[in-house]
Amino acid sequence: MPNYTYKARDQRGKQVSGSMEATNADLLADKLTHLGYIVTSIKEQKGAMVLDDLFIPLTRIRTDDMIMLSTQLAAMIGSGISLPNSLRILSDQIENKRLKKIIEEVNNDIKGGATFSDALRKHPEAFSTFFVNMIGAGETAGNLEEVLRRLAVFAEKEAELKQKVLTAMFYPLILIVVGICVVFFVITGVLPAFVKIFTEANVPLPLPTKVLFIANNLIRAYWLYMVFGILGSVLAVNYYKGTPGGRLAVDKWKLSIPVTGDIVRKVTIARMCRTLAALISSGVPMLRALQTLESTIDNSVMSNVIRNVYENVSKGESISEPLKASGEFTPMTVHMVAIGEETGALDALLNKVADYYELASDFSIRRLTTLLEPIFLVVIAGMVGFIFAAIILPIFRMVGTLRR
Repeated sequence: MPNYTYKARDQRGKQVSGSMEATNADLLADKLTHLGYIVTSIKEQKGAMVLDDLFIPLTRIRTDDMIMLSTQLAAMIGSGISLPNSLRILSDQIENKRLKKIIEEVNNDIKGGATFSDALRKHPEAFSTFFVNMIGAGETAGNLEEVLRRLAVFAEKEAELKQKVLTAMFYPLILIVVGICVVFFVITGVLPAFVKIFTEANVPLPLPTKVLFIANNLIRAYWLYMVFGILGSVLAVNYYKGTPGGRLAVDKWKLSIPVTGDIVRKVTIARMCRTLAALISSGVPMLRALQTLESTIDNSVMSNVIRNVYENVSKGESISEPLKASGEFTPMTVHMVAIGEETGALDALLNKVADYYELASDFSIRRLTTLLEPIFLVVIAGMVGFIFAAIILPIFRMVGTLRR
């Protein structure tokens, strides 16, 4: 985006000057006029691109940015401010430069005659299909403020759920990484010096020391092959996951793991129910809501189930029957969906299901963390004990030899 220098006079007639980014000089003049300035001159700064501008496309748009965007936009629209003016005010306040640029482009499209949802659809890197469809439904129904508030609440719950999962896995992962680093350092840095001393003293090496010394020799001799082997394995797995059959197999495996599979299923069901409830309550037609839901699901197993649901609903059949036939959804979910279809309160019951499984997944995650922490501590203690034995046992043998 070009940078302009301007000169203007404020309401007291005092001359002011400065620089500001804008899509073009006319938009900058409009912005300054709205701020109460009388513009006297505007000049574009040629070649004034700063280094930060090069990194704008790489800037990550965080969930917090989208929550604030939805909340502030809902508040301004609810206060009677027009959508273009609301977006202009938001673009001045947003700190994320990438999102700021996108909002300015969206505002320009709206001024050019595009609808809000069509303007958002041009920026899938920031606005998901779910977000765009919700906005489109809000435009059609005339309740854009309410839809924006729902989007903010939905994003908050999604972020909260992700944070719980990340927090639960953080401590065990730290234990694993630290344990591996310590073992690697001892095997490659400390053990060889001790082995040299013991060998020169003709002290026979005990089994733990031999095992670690063999591991050290293998690492030193084949470390390059190991690195390439790990990288090749990661690339092969990623390629396999990128194929339809591979992704389906991996997602099935995730759901079938004895302990974590149940958590993955609960989290997925909670997200699906929350998403579908938000779409329905915002006025999105059922078939379109199911299409959007299918595109937002990360697990291909569940995505295939929703595709079957879409086909059944398009034929005039119920939602609950294909859910039950798939065997992937819990009886409670199927039962609540069936009641919702009968009573016409599907969105409310889906939200209740989402609330329940969010609580259930939170409890399961905390229980798993409580179980994993002592297990990892025991494993790391065993590794440290094995390393300790590999170093201390030869020392005892050396002391015994010297006493003789």
